[in-house]
Amino acid sequence: MDVIALCPARVATGGTEAIHQLVAELNRYLDAVILYPGDDTDPQPPEYAHYNCRYITAYPTRFKGVVIFPEIWGNNVCHEMFKDCIKCINWAGVDVYDWHTPPEFRGLYLKAKDVIHIAQSAYAADTLSKRGVETILRLSDIIGDEFFEPFQEEERNDLVLYNPAKMTPFERKVINASPFNLKPITGMSRHDVIDTLRHGKLYIDFNVFSGRERLLREAVMCGCCALVSMSGCSAYFEDVAIPDRYKFEMIDWNVEVVVEAMKEILDNYEEHKPAFDIYRESIAADQVRFPDDVKAIAEAFKERL
Repeated sequence: MDVIALCPARVATGGTEAIHQLVAELNRYLDAVILYPGDDTDPQPPEYAHYNCRYITAYPTRFKGVVIFPEIWGNNVCHEMFKDCIKCINWAGVDVYDWHTPPEFRGLYLKAKDVIHIAQSAYAADTLSKRGVETILRLSDIIGDEFFEPFQEEERNDLVLYNPAKMTPFERKVINASPFNLKPITGMSRHDVIDTLRHGKLYIDFNVFSGRERLLREAVMCGCCALVSMSGCSAYFEDVAIPDRYKFEMIDWNVEVVVEAMKEILDNYEEHKPAFDIYRESIAADQVRFPDDVKAIAEAFKERL
C-alpha cells in the first residue's frame, strides 16, 4: 500500500467524489486505497461503487507512504500519528477549510513544511500562494462521463433549477421574489438528474463558490444556461468560464436584477445558450487533462516514497 486517501464515510458530495476519482486514477501508478476513519459499516456510498476503489477503516501502524487529507482535515498533517508518512492536502475548496476550522487554528497546516498541496481550482492555488504555500500541484476537477454522452435535444421547460443543499440567504431571496416555476435538484437518481437538466433552460447557483461546483457544471453540460454569484472561484474565469453578465454580487439590490435576468433567459433561451459554449469547452478540457494531472501527482509521490 503506497497511498491512503482520507474520506468522510457515507457522504456523497462533489468533494468526496473527487477523492474517489483521484484514487481510482492513482491506481494506474501506485497502490492507493481510501480510508474512511473509524467507520466499518458500509462506509462507501453506493454512488461510487463504479470507481472500484478499495478501502480500509483503520489507519495502519508504522505506515510510511503517502496520506492525502481533504482540506477540511488539513490541520491533521501536524498530528503526531502522521509524522513518518508523506503528507498531502487535496484542496477541492478553500473556504470549507475555514468553515470547519476555529479561527485560532486556521493556518496550522503551514507549520508542516514538507506537505504536498494539490489545488483543484485557480482560486485555491491563488489563495494558497497568498498564504505562503510555494509548491502547488494542479488537479483538474471532472464530472461523470455520462454528462458528455450525446443526446437528442427536446423541448425545454420554463423551469428554474437549483440545488437546495447549498442555499444562501441571497438565493432564498431570489427564489422568494421569483414568479417562475422553480424545481430543486434533490432526492433524484443520477438518471433523473440528467433528464431534468436536459429539459431545463436555466440553473441558478448563488452559493459561496469555495470550489468549482459540480452540479453547475453538470447543468451547463446538459444545455442549461446559468446565473451564478460572483464569489470565490466563480470570480476566476479560469474556474467558471461564464461571462460576467451572468454573474452577480450577492447584495440585496441585485435580487430584482437577477429576477429580470431569469425572465430574459427563459424568454430567449436559444439566444443565451451559446454564451456558455466556452464554459462547456473548458469542462470538456478538464476531462482530457485529468489523467495527465494525476500522473504528475503520482510522479511527485514516487519521488518521496
